[in-house]
Amino acid sequence: MQFADHSVIAQLGVPDMRIPIQYALTWPDRLPSPVPELDFAALKHLSFDVADDETFRCLAAAKKAIRKGGLGPCAANGANEEAVRLFLQDKIGFLDIGRLVEGMVDSDSFGGDYTLQDVYDCDRMARDYVKAHV
Repeated sequence: MQFADHSVIAQLGVPDMRIPIQYALTWPDRLPSPVPELDFAALKHLSFDVADDETFRCLAAAKKAIRKGGLGPCAANGANEEAVRLFLQDKIGFLDIGRLVEGMVDSDSFGGDYTLQDVYDCDRMARDYVKAHV
């Protein structure tokens, strides 16, 4: 996270999804983790590059969904989850995931106020969109 004074705070750890899943389940507490510690001596350096939105279509779709606001991120998430499910079942190719998420985000404006029921409805609509476009 970069602040107005341009200082940066980063959360770092080994690349293991058990860390964010554990945190989601135990928040606001931080409990001992089964994953190894991040070894900074072995890490030696961090390198960064600009992500290519053309190659990483889901990232581009997520950015677009954030710019649209409202339920855009919900729609992108629902479409992504459904597309990944279909990919894991060998019903679509890997590159189809980005195409389907991008298509969902482009299909509506998603702006304005919304209720919790609207979130559920948007998620269902996004999953239905993916199923209909396979």
